[in-house]
Amino acid sequence: MTKLLEIEIQTYNEKLPELLAHAGKFVLIKETEVIDYFDAYADALKVGYEKFDDGVFLVKRIAPSETVAFFTRDIVTECRV
Repeated sequence: MTKLLEIEIQTYNEKLPELLAHAGKFVLIKETEVIDYFDAYADALKVGYEKFDDGVFLVKRIAPSETVAFFTRDIVTECRV
C-alpha cells in the first residue's frame, strides 16, 4: 500500500526539470498527471477540490530546491521558584 501523496510527490520530483519552466508558480498534480499551473496557492487548491472528489492531490510551489527549516528542542531554561 502506498502512502498518501507518495505518487504525487514522486511525480513532482521526476518532472521537476520540466516544471522549473514555471518556477514560482503552484502546480496541481493528481497521481502521475500534472493538471495545471497557478499563480496562487488558493486557486490551485480550489481547482483540486472541484476536480477530485476524493480530495487526494498535491499542490506545491515549484522551486529548484526545497527550503529546509531547522528546529531544535535543546532549549535550556532556568526554573524560577
